[in-house]
Amino acid sequence: MRIDVGRSKGLSARLWRTTPFRLSALFGVIYAVGIVLLLGLVYVQTAAFLTARTDRAIQSEADILERGGPEAILGGFARASARDPLTRFALYAQTGERVAGDASLTPQDLPADAIVRYRPRSPDGPARALAERTPWGEVLIVERDVRPILELRRIVLSALLLSGALIVVLGLGLAIALSLRPLARIQAMRAASDRIIQGDFTLRLPEHGPQDELAELAGIVNRMMDEAERLLIQARTVGEGVAHELRSPLTRLRASLDRAAQSLPAGDDRRDLLDRCVAEADGVLARFHALLRIAALEAGGRGLARRRVSLGEALDQAAELYEPLASERGIALAVERETDIDIEADGELIFEAISNLVDNAVKFTPSGGRVRLRLARSKRGVSLEVIDNGPGIAEVERALVTKRFYRGQRHAQVAGHGLGLSLVAAVAELHGFTLEFDDAGPGAIARLWLTG
Repeated sequence: MRIDVGRSKGLSARLWRTTPFRLSALFGVIYAVGIVLLLGLVYVQTAAFLTARTDRAIQSEADILERGGPEAILGGFARASARDPLTRFALYAQTGERVAGDASLTPQDLPADAIVRYRPRSPDGPARALAERTPWGEVLIVERDVRPILELRRIVLSALLLSGALIVVLGLGLAIALSLRPLARIQAMRAASDRIIQGDFTLRLPEHGPQDELAELAGIVNRMMDEAERLLIQARTVGEGVAHELRSPLTRLRASLDRAAQSLPAGDDRRDLLDRCVAEADGVLARFHALLRIAALEAGGRGLARRRVSLGEALDQAAELYEPLASERGIALAVERETDIDIEADGELIFEAISNLVDNAVKFTPSGGRVRLRLARSKRGVSLEVIDNGPGIAEVERALVTKRFYRGQRHAQVAGHGLGLSLVAAVAELHGFTLEFDDAGPGAIARLWLTG
């Protein structure tokens, strides 16, 4: 029975799961946080230094003007303005009248406490200003435009944000670049694993590339596969050897029992006993034949003779073969197909699989029941179904019925050896088909997906 492997997740999810990506991303985040903290410290310290320097310059200008006295202060205004056009001055008398300087500077905006602060409602933009009372009682106001300082702070902040973004982008790019190669190696290992799951036990995981933890893991798995293959071959060889060795003696025993039975007159109790022994020997030989057949199919020892096979014709032949048995048991056997469908397959194996499915359905369908062979095409593909209205297959048993010798609890009393569906599963696996079971309500549906 074919095992469907789930689809791989997206590249982004697989990238995140790789160790190189996570480590690179972690180191990138740590480095980015460090750079942001460093630039933030530079920004704060630079802003504080420039502000303090501006405040000292304002205080120094006020001290210089006051040292000249009332007679020299007006000339000091002119000289200071010429020397530093970013600084403005104003002088107010004790009565509140402006004596000299910039008319936009008023004592109402600032308390005369000799503390430098940001001046509110400055018409020309942000400014630091100081207002203090001179020794002769007038109010001196000194203001300095700090827009260049704020522009410098904006430049530092922009550099901080840009550098942080570049570090994050470069870190992610490096993480992706470091993760792509491990992802490619993992993809190669996944492809090899899928082929191993499908039955190619000679395949091994690739170990080429850097001798890292992936190569070490692949080596461990390959050594496990070597041992598993050895045990599998040993078990298969023992089973096939036993079947081969016992088949010939059993055949001779069966022939001897049959000759002994034929030598006795009809109605003799001894002949009836010998006939039952012959029937038991036939059952054992059938089991051996089925085991060898399944082993050959699972090992791929029988090369597929692929050709164009008419599925409709195969269904008709299977129905014709089992029609006498179905009629004897009072079971209606019908073929349902709208059109014929051809596929590339081994015709003998396809007919053998269909025959086993029909045999299984007829065996478990009660007298007066019905078995339908249906060929259908849907969006998923071409399906071949054998449908009966017997007791059906419990959902918990559907994964077990293809196991060798498995007999359902409700079917233990029905004659059989529990190998028919195992052979069907082997044929399906060899062709790449999918075998599944469903509920017919009542009954069971055995469905072979041949394409899709």
